[in-house]
Amino acid sequence: MRILHLSSLYPPHIVGGAERSVEHLAEELAGLGHTVAAACIERQAEPKTVRNGVTVYRMAHHNDFWLEDWAQHGRLARNTFKLKQQWNFAVAAEFGRVLDDFQPDIVNTHSLLDISTLVWRAAAKRGIPIVHTICEYDLICGNAAMFKHGKPCTHWHLGCKVVNASKQLTNRWVDAVASVGTEILKTHVDHGLFRHLAPERRRVIYYSCTVPDGDPAARRGVDRTGRPMTFGFLGRINVEKGVGTLIDALHRIGPGDWRCLIAGQAMDDSIERFRARAAGLPIEFVGWVQPKDFLTEIDVLVVPSFWAEPSPRTVYEAYAMGVPVIGADSGGIPELIGEHNADWLFSAGDDADLADRIRAVVARGRADLPDERAFQHVLRESTSARVAEKYLALYAELVDERRAAVRPRPSALLQASAARGPHHGA
Repeated sequence: MRILHLSSLYPPHIVGGAERSVEHLAEELAGLGHTVAAACIERQAEPKTVRNGVTVYRMAHHNDFWLEDWAQHGRLARNTFKLKQQWNFAVAAEFGRVLDDFQPDIVNTHSLLDISTLVWRAAAKRGIPIVHTICEYDLICGNAAMFKHGKPCTHWHLGCKVVNASKQLTNRWVDAVASVGTEILKTHVDHGLFRHLAPERRRVIYYSCTVPDGDPAARRGVDRTGRPMTFGFLGRINVEKGVGTLIDALHRIGPGDWRCLIAGQAMDDSIERFRARAAGLPIEFVGWVQPKDFLTEIDVLVVPSFWAEPSPRTVYEAYAMGVPVIGADSGGIPELIGEHNADWLFSAGDDADLADRIRAVVARGRADLPDERAFQHVLRESTSARVAEKYLALYAELVDERRAAVRPRPSALLQASAARGPHHGA
């Protein structure tokens, strides 16, 4: 099968988990013998290349400004950009040229942040079935996070309705959706998207996730005698990720036989505000880290996201390394941890509740912590092989369905044969 993925970015250009997920899926499919390509946008178009068996097309973005330059522009410029971006026919035409060059059997779109959904029209015009992977809120929210003024959105803002109005129409070109979580899928349907699809065409398929060189058995063998219970945070350091909630919870607990490592970077100078907030506590900001090294060092990961994070990759990574997770009851986190797992879930944004969860873990002690054998409900469904299997099954259904729709019916073939008259041998 010839499979073409489209996402805003593609490695080595990485700003979040979406790019890694597309890469994992594309390379797994290529490893299974399929012909795979990935398209993305860049500041400037680049010649196509091959990366780990995947043909990569890097298209010019054709927007007013590049997506990583967002903070450099004022509110008016950003709003104007968002309005114009819906009707970016230039990037749709460029994607059309990619389609004509690669000739895919199926197109799988992922994050379309700053890519016009007119790309779906380009594929539909060519009779190519389309799967869209729902991995963030870019189709319904202006900032793709449904988080505004320091808190999660409680309603659909008028501005987001306006800048995403075209997607209420263009989503009808999509033939199936694969969502990384149940909650984010429901949110999109509640906002009017993908309602034209039958329930069997709206599926939940987890991210595929591995920790390079990770070995949970080796991690279990590390001698931690005499070390304080170590909690960790891994991700972007900002308000919506809940870093402030974590620090406030640790203030409630106070110094003791524990420490906390906060790994990641901030997009601005906010990290200094968090450092000041953590003063006097055994909290260390360790910057960028390799997931394997970080997860080997800690006992428990905390994912305190205040926004409705669709399906945090850090939870998958922690489980793969045998690290239990305390998580907020927001977005897709409860689906991974277990919606009724009160010991490991707390109310998002509630630092007192999080403090209670941390105290309970410290009181039980390291010997009582679960490991990867307790997380098989997630690990089984997030292997590269399992995720690829689920996508291939969906692709095959759509491709077979499309081919059957254009294949002449037997009665039509008989009528055509009769119209030509009898065949005569030589």
